[in-house]
Amino acid sequence: MFTQKILDNKLPFIVIVTSLVGLHVLWEYFNGGVTTHHLLAREDLPGISNLWGLLTIPLLSWILISLSSWIHNKNKVTYSISKITYGFIGSLIFGILMSLLWEFDLENMLQYAIWLPIPISLLLRVYLPGNLLGFILGLTYTFGGVLPIGIGIVLTISSLLVWTIFRQGIPFIFQKIIQKK
Repeated sequence: MFTQKILDNKLPFIVIVTSLVGLHVLWEYFNGGVTTHHLLAREDLPGISNLWGLLTIPLLSWILISLSSWIHNKNKVTYSISKITYGFIGSLIFGILMSLLWEFDLENMLQYAIWLPIPISLLLRVYLPGNLLGFILGLTYTFGGVLPIGIGIVLTISSLLVWTIFRQGIPFIFQKIIQKK
């Protein structure tokens, strides 16, 4: 029921997300300055300030909630409220776990664990907008407001390709081969 209210009225959720990002940036500002994240964690590459999160995270939240609402209204059977909720929570937990691996200097595990959504997409629809939102929000505290979007989009597109090829493409090809015989 709570998820349906979020899909119907996005503003309170976006205000909460914006407030959390704003509080995080404010806390950083008063505790040594706003963090800048460098691409590939290398100081010689360009950096992206956490201040961008004040723009990107609320905008992305609005876009992905709108997209989730549109998909749910279009097809309520396969994209039910419980699937939206479980996908969001599972992806949020996964994003937090990836952040913890980074924070505790477990990059050896992180470099493999970050790709888990791709094999999982053989079984589940990992590419859905609610899942992307949960994953990005889980990474935001550690990686800021821009890098998680790039990582999430790459994983989402990869998962969509795997789902489309293996769950729809291969059965379609076999069906066409069987029909010709």
